[in-house]
Amino acid sequence: MRIIFKFKSGFVLPVTCEEFEYSTNLIGELSEYSMKGIKDNKPIFFRPEDIECIWRDMRFDEEKMRGDSDD
Repeated sequence: MRIIFKFKSGFVLPVTCEEFEYSTNLIGELSEYSMKGIKDNKPIFFRPEDIECIWRDMRFDEEKMRGDSDD
């Protein structure tokens, strides 16, 4: 799967991994995350408050299922 982090600065970081889990606080802000089986663009450290949004790239999953992806 490909998870994409967009930061408030405008920087976009796509991460390819096998599993992604997250939790939020009571007002819906990201409080923690974990990724397993990271294949590329492994994030070392970033502050959750610097993230504008996170989404899963479903097109990447579809391409991989069809065999169109390089991964």
